Amino acid sequence: MFAPEAEYERHGDVQDVVFPCGYTVASDGDTINLYYGAADSSIALAHGSIRSLLAWLDVNGHSEHSHDRRLRK
Repeated sequence: MFAPEAEYERHGDVQDVVFPCGYTVASDGDTINLYYGAADSSIALAHGSIRSLLAWLDVNGHSEHSHDRRLRK
């Protein structure tokens, strides 16, 4: 969902690292602005749709082999 791809994210003080630092939500209520560090040498900004992220998580955010702790007795 969030991984180093660009050159500035893959090469720097710490190779192949991106890490979120904070976010804001635009006035439309759907656009997320994610501020993140890249390779410990840059700060960057990514934009995305909250609705699209939630839809992706609904499809991909679970494993058939994982067990919900709430269902355990």
